[in-house]
Amino acid sequence: MPYIPTRKQFEKSGKLLKAYEINQTKLMEILGCSRPTARDRIENPGNLTGNEWLAISKKAHIPVEEIRLAFLW
Repeated sequence: MPYIPTRKQFEKSGKLLKAYEINQTKLMEILGCSRPTARDRIENPGNLTGNEWLAISKKAHIPVEEIRLAFLW
């Protein structure tokens, strides 16, 4: 049986955060949350809420269109 690679569900959104150099410390500043919460959001971008994505868009200057494309397959 051939190998079929699997993709994580929120792989693109995680790559989007890395592309804009949003690490744990920067996410803490943007969201105003604790270090463990920011670490969880970086490791699992699917846990980010709509309001958190909006704050990331405004404060990190990421166009909303790019965020939308990250969720489309």
